Amino acid sequence: MKSSFAQINLQFYWLQWTVVTLAGFLLSLIWLEIGEPPDLGTLQGTIGGTIIGLSQALILSRWLPQAWLWILATLIAWGLLAGSQFGAIGWVAPRTDLITVRLTMGIILGGMTGLWVGFWQWLVIKQAFDQSYRWILMSGFSWAVGLSLGWIIGGFLRSVTHLFLGEVVGLAIAWMLVGLQTGLTLALLLKKNV
Repeated sequence: MKSSFAQINLQFYWLQWTVVTLAGFLLSLIWLEIGEPPDLGTLQGTIGGTIIGLSQALILSRWLPQAWLWILATLIAWGLLAGSQFGAIGWVAPRTDLITVRLTMGIILGGMTGLWVGFWQWLVIKQAFDQSYRWILMSGFSWAVGLSLGWIIGGFLRSVTHLFLGEVVGLAIAWMLVGLQTGLTLALLLKKNV
C-alpha cells in the first residue's frame, strides 16, 4: 500500500513539475518578448531563468532544503547562456521556415542548452540524489527533443496563420515537453532516494 501511494505521489509530482515549468515560461512572457536570436541578451535570460527557477523551486522545496540555490543556478545558467552567442534560446524563434534546419538546429542548440542549464542545476542536486549526473544528460536530451519539436510546430503554425503567435505556441510546447521529460527524471531520482 505504501509503495503504491508513493508512486501516485511521484506521478502527481511529475505533473506538477510539468505545469510549473510551463507556467513559469508563460509568466516570463509578461517581462520577456519572444524574439529572434540577436533580440534577447543577458538581462532577458536572467529574468527568464529567475522566473523558471522560482517556479520549479516551489516544487523542489519539499525535497531539497536549499531550493533557493536552484533559483540561483537557473538564473546564472540562463543569464550566461543569453549573454553568449546562443542567446536566450528558450525564448527565441528561428529566422527560417525550413523544417530540416529547425529540426537540426533545435536538436543541436537544444541539446547544448540543456547540458549547460542541466550542469548548473546539477550543482545544486548532486548532494541530495544518488545518480544525479543523469539530470545533466536528461536535461540535454529533453531540450534537444523539446526545442526541435517546438520550433517545427511553431514554424508550421506561423506559416499557416501568418502570425508570430504560432512561434509562441511552439515555444510553449517546447517548455512543456522539457517539463515532462525532466519531471520524469526528477521523479525517478526521488523514487531512488526517498
